[in-house]
Formats: sequence, structure tokens, C-alpha cells
Amino acid sequence: MLDEAYERLGASGFELPNGFVNHGPMACEALAFLDFDDDVDVWASRFAQAGTAVEPTPPGRFEWQEALGDYRRLPEWLGYFDEAIDVDGWAAVVEVWVPRLLPGLVVALFHGEIRTAHAVRSVSITDTPPRRAELARALGYWAARYQEGRPAHEPPEEIADVRPAVIVAAADGARHYLAHPSIFDLHGVTGAMALEILIDHIPSPAAAAGLAQLRAEHEALYRDTAVARPAPAGADDSRLAHAAVSSGDPHQVKLVEACRRGWQATGDPAFAAAAECVTGLP
Repeated sequence: MLDEAYERLGASGFELPNGFVNHGPMACEALAFLDFDDDVDVWASRFAQAGTAVEPTPPGRFEWQEALGDYRRLPEWLGYFDEAIDVDGWAAVVEVWVPRLLPGLVVALFHGEIRTAHAVRSVSITDTPPRRAELARALGYWAARYQEGRPAHEPPEEIADVRPAVIVAAADGARHYLAHPSIFDLHGVTGAMALEILIDHIPSPAAAAGLAQLRAEHEALYRDTAVARPAPAGADDSRLAHAAVSSGDPHQVKLVEACRRGWQATGDPAFAAAAECVTGLP
């Protein structure tokens, strides 16, 4: 079902007329990961006609340094990554390109990174042409929209395992989201948990640099936001997932899926409370 969804969504645009990002591919992958396969087709149909389609262009003599951050060259970026993944394999492309793009972590409110993470997870589970094509589209969008974010402090050398620190940052984002449930604060959580997916596929120094960039972006995003101290959450995991899917809101699906991973890794009540908050469950 996910492969069929990716094929259908390949004809959709990256952004909507109102400037928002097309969430279809990310939402469909999250639905599949939450085991809602029967809903993937319906959601793909909803988003398939969103935005204006962009077709890959053969890159030719493509100089990526010159094209980085030039959205007018999005078709060339798509062609570049299609060819690179075909020649070098998706894992090698991710290993090289995610570290290059991580200084632009916050591009399009983290959506370049989030879409790439969902695509990486899908192709790492089952390597198929539609999933490789979605990865090329995700990386192409991130590169075309690239813009360096906040200056990142060097991460402490004593951080040997980046994953727990990334999840702690995501939990901190969840506490800020609970204090001020805005769409901006929500993406600090999903952006952090997208990095949690990517760190398995990039070198350790790049993962540490990604953590430093995440902290810098969180510092700016949450500067004027209070921190909530959630009580233990009550809604069960399946109720939260069903509520998110029933809402038809891709942000609910993505946040509930991200919070499920954070909760399973740490048991931090901020993740469960954030999932309850976004779905409206008591």
C-alpha cells in the first residue's frame, strides 16, 4: 500500500498554493508505521492532487554547490538524486548528503529533514523503486530549499551516544508544546524525532553535529515559551493512534507516531501528554 501511495503522490507538488508543505508522503509513511495500512490509500488520494507537480530533469553538468538553496532548480535536484541513488545506492547517498544538509535542519519548519527521515525509514525496511524515488524527492526538496539555520555550538565531546540526547531534546520540545500548543512548537518535536531516525544512517560525528544544530534551533524556537510539567498520561496508545487517524490531520498522525517512539524509548510522560494534547483526548 505504501509503494502504491508513493507512486500516486509522485505526481503531486511539494508545496500548496498557500505556501504550506504537502504532508501526504510523510503522513502515509507514518500511517504505515502505525499499522494503519488500510488508511494509506485514502490519505494518498487526498494529497495526490495537491500542489503543482514537479518532474525530474536530467542533471547533466550539475554543480551542486552552486545549486544548493536555489528552489528554481528543484527539477535538477530531483534528477540529481534519482541518478545518485541509482548509481551509488540509497544508503551511500544518505550517508553523504544528510550531513551536508543538516545545517539547514530547520528549512521549511523542519520539513526537508522530516520528509527525508520518513523516506529513509521506509526504504530501510523494504528497498523498492517507489521508496527510492520518494527518498530522491525528499532530499531534492531539502537541498533546493536549503538555507543555513542558527549557528550551532560544538557538541560536548563526552556525548558518546547521540540518540538519548536527541530524544531528551524531543521530550523538552514536547513540554514546550504542551505549554503553548502551536503548530510551530509541534514541529520542534517531530523534527527532533526525525533526527532520531536519521542518526543510524550517518557517521557519528555528523550525528553529533545534527544534535548541536537541533539544540540551536530549539533554543531559538522555544525562547519565549514556558515549560509544562505533565502528569502521567491516561489515554492508551491505540486510542491515541485511532484518534489521530480519524482526525484526517497529518500533523496529529506525525506527532502521535513520533511521541510513540519517544515514549517507548524513555517512558517520559511528556510524549504521551503531547500526543493526548494534539488529539484532544482527555
